[in-house]
Amino acid sequence: MTKALRPSGKDLSAKDVSGAEDSARPGRRMSPAETAQYVAEFSAELSYLAREANLDLLAYLLDMARLEAIRTVQSGDKEG
Repeated sequence: MTKALRPSGKDLSAKDVSGAEDSARPGRRMSPAETAQYVAEFSAELSYLAREANLDLLAYLLDMARLEAIRTVQSGDKEG
């Protein structure tokens, strides 16, 4: 099994899973756009693993989650 990595390439910890993000201020929470970007990247990796294991329905659902996360990131870009 592969290790879960954050977008920064660092190992995930329990603190990371709760939404904490590295910054000058400890305990800073990720913004909705940052969270959606992370979900898009991680669900792509999970989808690949599911597809490799012939878990096609799970891979499909993870792809749908990835697409929704991308849509969320893109709609946030248009607002700002």
